Amino acid sequence: MYHRKSFRVLLFLLIIIGLSSWQGYEYYQRNVNYQETKLFFDTEVYVEAHGWGAKKAVTEALGIMEELDSKLNKFSPDSEIYAINIHAGEQPVTVSELTFGVIEQSLKIADLSNGAFDPTIGPLIKLWGFGEDGIQKSVPPQEQIAQTIHLVDYKKVILNKEQRTVFLVEKGMSLDLGAIAKGYAVSKALDAFKDRNIPSGMVSAGGNIYVIGKKDGEIPWHIGIRDPLNKGQIIGYVELEDLTIDTSGNYERFFTVDGIQYSHILDPRTGYPSKGVSGCTVVTENPIMADALATAAFVLGPEKGLQIIEKNNAWGLIIDTDGKMVLSAKMKEMFKPETPE
Repeated sequence: MYHRKSFRVLLFLLIIIGLSSWQGYEYYQRNVNYQETKLFFDTEVYVEAHGWGAKKAVTEALGIMEELDSKLNKFSPDSEIYAINIHAGEQPVTVSELTFGVIEQSLKIADLSNGAFDPTIGPLIKLWGFGEDGIQKSVPPQEQIAQTIHLVDYKKVILNKEQRTVFLVEKGMSLDLGAIAKGYAVSKALDAFKDRNIPSGMVSAGGNIYVIGKKDGEIPWHIGIRDPLNKGQIIGYVELEDLTIDTSGNYERFFTVDGIQYSHILDPRTGYPSKGVSGCTVVTENPIMADALATAAFVLGPEKGLQIIEKNNAWGLIIDTDGKMVLSAKMKEMFKPETPE
């Protein structure tokens, strides 16, 4: 009787210890390997971390990106960008450090690209119908484009750093930070990883991806580059470690009229969709620069596009509308034209 009772007690203790060990293992796993997906900036955002404190780092990173999404959403009446746009030509608007920072960065890159990248492209985006309500699938009259393009000029954005204000000097102007917001959000999300010393991970927002360290601490990350002329296929991949990659393409949002494809990537200098390029990939250390350079190089075309990429210490791969690839010197060393296993 005594032995049977002792056996029951021992069995009970073993079960409790086993459950505790399993719960401890689950807790450990969540805190050293964690991933989560959200929807921000009208795209899928994916964050993955490996290392102690992984779950907390991912949660904090997503929190930063959510805050930026709310501040930079030009369609939301509660956003700071909406406030700047609605007061264009009337008065400066005080904004947060985050919003001021991304606008300041966007103007610097606009200057670097001589206007091929321009954050004041909002009026043209709206005219062409690439807005909140989807694609209108019609080409605007030439007269309307000519009138609207006068509202696109990054030099008409006045920043006051001391008072942290932004002013669009002409009524009808509007900021559209879609070509830099994701890169800026990725860069800010990385702060959470750095604060917690995460040795391996990934932050991805649409076409902007930053990888930290090695995958699982062992091998470089393999990132495929999509073939813009064959949806669902890749043309090759690159191996990255502590670098960001960003791709702009004409295959996501476009419409076709009389056999001509019109992409959502507009040339701020002409008022029309960019021609000659179907995809542009940039690799560099800075997610913000990668995001904006991919758009600027797409607009500039293969030759001038590669020039601006290399001038800013980045790697570049541009595919024209005939499928011809041109690569910068550094990208030739990095690019592997086959499918990763």
